[in-house]
Amino acid sequence: MRGVDRILIALAGLLLLLIAQTIYLLNYRRQVKQISSQLSFIMEHESRKQIVTQLKPREVGRLVQDCNNLLSRQTALGEQFSRKNQEMNLAVTSLSHDIRTPLTSLDGYLQLALRTEAEQEKERYVRLAQSRIQQIIKLVDGLFLYTRLQNPEYELELRPVDVVEILKRNLFTFIEDFTRSGEEPLLRLLERPVLIMGEQNAAERIFTNLLGNYFMHGEGPLTIEVLERRDTLCIRFTNRLKAGSSVDTEKIFTRFYREDPSRTRHSSGLGLAIVKALMEKMNGGASANSASGIFSIHLEFAKAGKEHPHGHPPQS
Repeated sequence: MRGVDRILIALAGLLLLLIAQTIYLLNYRRQVKQISSQLSFIMEHESRKQIVTQLKPREVGRLVQDCNNLLSRQTALGEQFSRKNQEMNLAVTSLSHDIRTPLTSLDGYLQLALRTEAEQEKERYVRLAQSRIQQIIKLVDGLFLYTRLQNPEYELELRPVDVVEILKRNLFTFIEDFTRSGEEPLLRLLERPVLIMGEQNAAERIFTNLLGNYFMHGEGPLTIEVLERRDTLCIRFTNRLKAGSSVDTEKIFTRFYREDPSRTRHSSGLGLAIVKALMEKMNGGASANSASGIFSIHLEFAKAGKEHPHGHPPQS
C-alpha cells in the first residue's frame, strides 16, 4: 500500500501542478488580451493613457514597459509634429501677408501712375512701385537663402578674408541710413588686419542683416567693437532697444521670431536666423544678450589657420 500511496501522492502533485500551470497560462493569456485591448483603444482614440496590468510576470512586465516607452515616444513625436506644423502654418501666414502687402501697394501705385497725366506725379508713383518690387525681391531672396542654409550638404568655400574690411565697406553702404537717423556708429576696430576663415558674400550678408536689424528695431548710437583672441575674432554690435520693445535672446535667432509683432514689418523675419546659419557654416557662432534695454549681438569667427567649434561665442 505504501507504494500505491506514493504513486497517488505523485499523481496528485502532478495534477495540482497542471492545474496551477493551466491557471497561470489562462492568466497570462488574459493579460496579453488586456494589453492588446488597451493598445487598440489608445491607438483608436489617440489617448495619452499608459498600459496597466494587475499581475506582472517578468515577461509581461517587460512587454508592458516597452509598450509604454514606445507610446511615450510616439506621444512626444506627435506633440513635436503638432508644434512644427503650427509654426509652419504661422510662418506661411506671416510670409504670405508680408509678400501680399507690398504686392497690393505695388498694384495701387502702378494704377495711380497709369491714371496720372502729370509727369512728376507719374515718376513719383513709379519710384514707389519700384521700392515695393525691391522689398518683395528682398523677402523672396531671404527665404531662398534660408532654405539653402538648412541643407546640411550646402557648404561655403572658406578662405582667409579680412572681415573687418568687409564690415567697413558694409557700414559705408548704410551711410544715408545713419544720416537720416542722426546717429553715428561708435567704432572700436583693430588698427591692423586679422584674417579669418570665411566667405566674402556670406560675411557681407551677415553685416547687412545686422545693420538692417539695428535700423528697424534699435535706437541711439550703434557701437561696434572688434576683439581679438588667441584663435578667434569677436565682433560685438550693441545698441538700445526701442522703448517698449523686448527680446527673447533664446529665440531671437529662430525663424519668424515674433516677440514683437513689429519685427516682421518690411522683413521676412529670417534676418537673424540667416546670420546664425551663415556663421555656423563658417565654423563660427552668434549669440545675443539683452539687459536693461541694451541689446547686443556677438559674432565669433575662427581665425585663418585655426579650428573652432560651431556656435559657442563668448558671453560677457
